[in-house]
Amino acid sequence: MKLKLETIPVWDAFAAGVQCPLCLLMEASHRDAVSYYTGSSVMHPETRQEVNRTGFCPTHWKSILGSGSAQSVALLSHTFLLETMGKTGKALETLSGETKVKRVKKLAGEVTSVLEKRSEGCLVCDRMKERRERYLYTIIKLFFDDSEFRSTFLDSRGFCLYHTQDLFTMAQKMLRDSQYIEFIKNLAIVTAANLERLEGEVLWMTQKYKSENADKPWNGCENAHSRSVTAVTGEGRIYH
Repeated sequence: MKLKLETIPVWDAFAAGVQCPLCLLMEASHRDAVSYYTGSSVMHPETRQEVNRTGFCPTHWKSILGSGSAQSVALLSHTFLLETMGKTGKALETLSGETKVKRVKKLAGEVTSVLEKRSEGCLVCDRMKERRERYLYTIIKLFFDDSEFRSTFLDSRGFCLYHTQDLFTMAQKMLRDSQYIEFIKNLAIVTAANLERLEGEVLWMTQKYKSENADKPWNGCENAHSRSVTAVTGEGRIYH
């Protein structure tokens, strides 16, 4: 497996002490991708041609729209619409005057097929997937190659369940049997400890709202509900 190591951002994410370092990394990667497609690259014809061919998923069209760059969104959406119109225009025009049901169904099927294909791809998702693969690869490589990182990994809060699943999958792809067993064993230990800690924190948060506990300390559990949801769902999931 040939993937570029991304050691500096991975180290920075672990140093941040967040609930899931990979979620933090993917949020940053998402911002980079959106910035790319709404920045100066939008003025290059090849970028808009790329968008015309692939486009974005509904979630990331909204991210593009929310970027605050109205001109860029206008350019991207205009050429994307032109491409869509070019692929559906003839069938739509014919449909407007067609009366035979067999013909209508055929033409409607053609339009549906085009629209389905137009909604299948997402350039932001593709960039995020590539970046995520590099981060997963880097974490596992550092675990075996850097004793300091290994200690940091074992002392961390672990990962959200979404990215824990990704690490299980990547480990199977890239490690020989002995390393695979070693990594999975340690990941399981970290994950179990993380879930147990979170369960205790959320439990205390529920108890803290009882009147008899009003004057007792929060013990750092004020946002346990938010961190538990992050652990279960993965904030970085949108940036798959």
